[in-house]
Amino acid sequence: MTKIKFSTLALLAAFALSFTACDNEDDTPAVQEGTVNMMFEYTIDGAAFDTTQVYDVNGTAVKFSIANFYVGGIELMPEEGDAIPVAGKYLLVTPEAGMQEVTTVPAGHYHMVNFFVGVDPTNNSQSEGDFTSRNADDPLSIQFPAMHWNWNSGYRFLRIDGQVDTDGDGEVDESMAFHLGTANMLQNVSVTAHKDVEDGSNMLHLQFDLAKLFEGIDLSTDYSTHTMNNPELAAAVRDNIAGAFSMMH
Repeated sequence: MTKIKFSTLALLAAFALSFTACDNEDDTPAVQEGTVNMMFEYTIDGAAFDTTQVYDVNGTAVKFSIANFYVGGIELMPEEGDAIPVAGKYLLVTPEAGMQEVTTVPAGHYHMVNFFVGVDPTNNSQSEGDFTSRNADDPLSIQFPAMHWNWNSGYRFLRIDGQVDTDGDGEVDESMAFHLGTANMLQNVSVTAHKDVEDGSNMLHLQFDLAKLFEGIDLSTDYSTHTMNNPELAAAVRDNIAGAFSMMH
């Protein structure tokens, strides 16, 4: 009789432990996540971007009208663990674009954001059907102003248009055009973020300085490249891209 009672008590105890374990699992807090957005603020050597203003860039008067570029290959680097890539995500960045949603990641501290300016080789060499069938809200679809030469020539990774002063009188007098594209113009960028991502909406606020983009370039004489017609000038601008970005806090 004693053995039966002991066995019954042991069985009841096992059931109690089982229920307790289930309760503990239910009480486990859910992993907190936050939505990450990116916003790019344009400046010219600290001054706010304005298409009605004339700026001094390396001693040359410059007026900007278009300053658009593609961002892809985004990955967020947490303080611990591996990088979190955002596969297939592209942003078309313009002075008017404002905040754009990127992805949702676990809450925590992120010390770096990586991306490239440009379009990956697969998308940049798509067929005509692939290009024309994209939804209107796809950044890689047909854009106005155009960010694509034509379906078999690829995208303009970065497009800067405006006017420059070529005779030194302080008045802009010639059209300026920097249109970078083709595979070797894709440029990787790494920016130190030091961002704590919390539950809800979070923003990575980056600065894009056009003065740094043209650092070392005399815009009074070198003010136009469509990449293929002036690859040396295109390469000089490409090499300045990474240094034009910084994190704003």
